[in-house]
Amino acid sequence: MKIRQLLTMGMIAAFTAGMASTTISAGAQQTASVRGTAKKEAKKPYTDYSVRARNVQQGQIGGTTQLDSDGNFSLANLAPARYSVELLNRDGKVVCTEGPYNLTQQLAKDDVNISCNKVPAAWWLIGAAAAAGITAGVLTASSAQ
Repeated sequence: MKIRQLLTMGMIAAFTAGMASTTISAGAQQTASVRGTAKKEAKKPYTDYSVRARNVQQGQIGGTTQLDSDGNFSLANLAPARYSVELLNRDGKVVCTEGPYNLTQQLAKDDVNISCNKVPAAWWLIGAAAAAGITAGVLTASSAQ
């Protein structure tokens, strides 16, 4: 009978320890980060500019930081979400925006290059789709006559 009691107590202890470690790891939250540069858009002194991460689903600011003296930035401890990155001038006005970046599965984006003059790929796709739609409409109208 003593062996049975010892086995039962050992199993209870092992089960309790396993549950405790699961609870601890479930309570630990993962965080996301965004790093990059804004040298093309910010003018010296770069430290007059700041960068902020905006949660695109909620519209809330996840974090803000100043550019360093080389025009680089790093935003850490962001809750996992989709973020756009906004470059702000010394008056707090948005100069330009990059993104959005999905930081829910890949928790780090380390190569953001803020560049207002580039046309986002999504705009190219929309333009191509519109051109294809116009062409199809012209061809359909021509064949109907």
